Amino acid sequence: MTETSGMCEDLNYDCNYNIFLAKQYLSNLRSMSDRQKASKWMRKLLSCAQTMEEMKLRNDFMYYLVLNLQAGELQAPFTLSPPPPGPLSSLLSLLPQDRAGPDTGCLATDCVIDNQDMPLLYRQSPDGGAFLASQPVPRCGAFCYLAVVCEQNERE
Repeated sequence: MTETSGMCEDLNYDCNYNIFLAKQYLSNLRSMSDRQKASKWMRKLLSCAQTMEEMKLRNDFMYYLVLNLQAGELQAPFTLSPPPPGPLSSLLSLLPQDRAGPDTGCLATDCVIDNQDMPLLYRQSPDGGAFLASQPVPRCGAFCYLAVVCEQNERE
């Protein structure tokens, strides 16, 4: 597997995970018209995967849509229905201005400035938190990690 295809798989995984979250939070919207707007945006975003940059931008839009759904209220640009036609790059100005850039994600480690700011769980992890950094860890709240291991017992 090449690095590019691995990156595409990661971006698609993130998108699918955010779609899953968006569907879960869709019921937080009280208005049926807002639910329809959000659904139209999800369909538009799912259709945007022509290039790596477009996939990154799609994931940024998807992240902000999930935040809106989680809050139970649509904010711009998701108040537009139907979503404007054209590529996502032409809609870039519609994203909130406080975003750090298309390469940043929504993981807690994205905000870490130095090692002391890293959560204790990351600092004590044998891989320095590399595995956990690829997982959707909330910025605040609870995090649970469960591992199931099966040992084969040989009984005669």
